[in-house]
Amino acid sequence: MKIIDRPALAPLTTLGLGGRALAEIRLDSPEDCLHLDDVLAGCGDVRVLGGGSNLLVHDGDLPFVVLRPLFGAKSPCGGAAEPEILGEEDGPDGRRTLIRAGAGMRVPHLLAWSAARDLAGLEGLVGVPGRVGGAVAMNAGAYGCSTAPLMRSLDVFTPERGLHTLTPEGWKAAYRHFSLVEDCAWYISVSVVLSLRRAAPGSVRAAARENFLRKKSVQPVHERTAGCVFKNPEGLSAGKLLDEAGMKGRRLGAMYFSPMHANFLVHDMKCGLPGRCDDALALIREAQKAVFEHSGIRLSMEVKEWSSCLC
Repeated sequence: MKIIDRPALAPLTTLGLGGRALAEIRLDSPEDCLHLDDVLAGCGDVRVLGGGSNLLVHDGDLPFVVLRPLFGAKSPCGGAAEPEILGEEDGPDGRRTLIRAGAGMRVPHLLAWSAARDLAGLEGLVGVPGRVGGAVAMNAGAYGCSTAPLMRSLDVFTPERGLHTLTPEGWKAAYRHFSLVEDCAWYISVSVVLSLRRAAPGSVRAAARENFLRKKSVQPVHERTAGCVFKNPEGLSAGKLLDEAGMKGRRLGAMYFSPMHANFLVHDMKCGLPGRCDDALALIREAQKAVFEHSGIRLSMEVKEWSSCLC
């Protein structure tokens, strides 16, 4: 465990925005969680930060402590850790391999590892820069893939129950949503067991490459973004709705909606202006209003907002 006082959060998010938290607590092993009650005594609000790829963090002094679970991020020798192969199970589509991945493992590393072993199911996550815990928390996915259906168990820590293991009956998942059934103030994903389908040699790499090229052709994958800003309404595309409402390319300061895909808010780090969360929020509110006025549809945010207000 390592505690950092008054950390800047902007470098920890893919959008590159955010002020300073009260403290950052880095958790390197599940055993570190057992000391959190003492460490957090009197700290107030707590937030859990993974890879920071789906966050819009307010500027200024932020009245909360950030927990960063890095379980499974590094091996004892210092390199990237690898998932653990646990065994196999029968599935409706044939034999499947069970693997355990730490919540701190980076999604691109997990994808590369599984593709090298021809284990399918995760290739829709190609291009996602976050960590496994964040993929769980958002039920991340694309191109017909979602994280939750692949999950067989989840090790978590909650302040109420400590470290424990959940099976699918212990969580609720929907489109870009994941929550625990049990009541808890907050939770930390420690590790997840995934069931991956055996595939023909080279087919997973080929599918992941195809997905990435498709994504690269329509999304600003090399820009500073937080991913899709809004959830897709059922049967509709939020990006298309934003485009039709005139938001594509709309800029305020260093923030703008991508001309490539209107559902991506980009932080222009080279324009000479400071990136401001207030500008990002103003653009988001403008976009919601424009879409509603144009189509009568209210867009819901997919990006999670960390406010400077605890009210």
